[in-house]
Amino acid sequence: KLVPVVSAQAASDLAAAQVGEAPRAKKRSSKAALRQAKRARLSSLGAAAADAGPAAGSDEGHIEDSQAVSTKKRSSKAALRQAKKANTSIGVHGSFSARSAAGGGKGKLGLALDTPVPVKQNSFIPKDGAYTYEPDPDDHCETDIRAYRHLKPLLLQLEKAIHGSKSGQLRLWDPYYCDGAVARNLASLGFPKVHNRNEDFYAILRSGKLPPHDVLITSPPYSADHIERCMRHCASSGKPWCVLLPNWVHKKDYYQELLRSAPSLIGSAPMYLGPVGRSYNYWFPEGHEQRPSHVGTDGRTTPYATSWHIHLPGSVGGMKLMKNLEAEQRRLGEWVIAKTVKGLKWSSRKIEQRQAASLAARAQRSRLAAEGGPGSG
Repeated sequence: KLVPVVSAQAASDLAAAQVGEAPRAKKRSSKAALRQAKRARLSSLGAAAADAGPAAGSDEGHIEDSQAVSTKKRSSKAALRQAKKANTSIGVHGSFSARSAAGGGKGKLGLALDTPVPVKQNSFIPKDGAYTYEPDPDDHCETDIRAYRHLKPLLLQLEKAIHGSKSGQLRLWDPYYCDGAVARNLASLGFPKVHNRNEDFYAILRSGKLPPHDVLITSPPYSADHIERCMRHCASSGKPWCVLLPNWVHKKDYYQELLRSAPSLIGSAPMYLGPVGRSYNYWFPEGHEQRPSHVGTDGRTTPYATSWHIHLPGSVGGMKLMKNLEAEQRRLGEWVIAKTVKGLKWSSRKIEQRQAASLAARAQRSRLAAEGGPGSG
């Protein structure tokens, strides 16, 4: 057998190349560094073979060399895939989910069914007793009633489409529990049938025993990968849903992937509803001492500009309901609805400008009336 011999000079050159390459590789992205490392290895193997020269029986040695290179390529690709999987488990606030550690199962559209493990330990106990799961204490915020008030015209139309003229029959499910404010707020707006209990959402998904509901309505936690999990469930549910999310979510890869791949969204794309003027507030529950720095002394916080991401299947009216909502939007002037988040922002600015111009004209007329000048009538 002939085994390729690496000369001392070649080994020295290879070591020097590897030492010199390391700092530069760190500055590149992981993919670029991987490609550079592959090229360096292949180049070094070629140089070593040239120094060693031909020898009898070298075919077996070449086979072993090619097998080694193939093994390195496979291991490098496997490492890259593993790194990508690890990156997807990092949430909005940097919390890691249990998915990568425990290897939990997945449901439809890639939804991980295990329950995330928070970084911080929770000390808050809600009014109806301790949590049945371990939440992240930074997630304890409840949606302001103003956000539900803006959604009321849509919920009334959904109720009419599903239950006819019967009022108070729309069944709503909010799978993320904080301290019960969502049920109280929606009941005060005429929607008493709200399922929002101290339950582990992901345990319910694993069991397959979802509560009876017509519409999923929620504002998911921002930590770990709750938002992605929530959206994957919604996209595979076939139900109408109204999810209050930060405006940057629509740019996320997983959201764009769902728009392209989820059958329910291909047939009926989401619409977006948001406020005119100030963003929606959120409230930290009373009695919770683990208050993040972004929460005011009154318990109010507005971490991001948010809007309702809404899906209306064709079975309940689909985009036809949007035309009815547009008429209601013009009448009220408190919220806007659009087919894109960008359109939502544009419409909101336009309404604000019209309102400002109207106020200025009214103030001008009042001033002229007080002065008794022309135009006072």
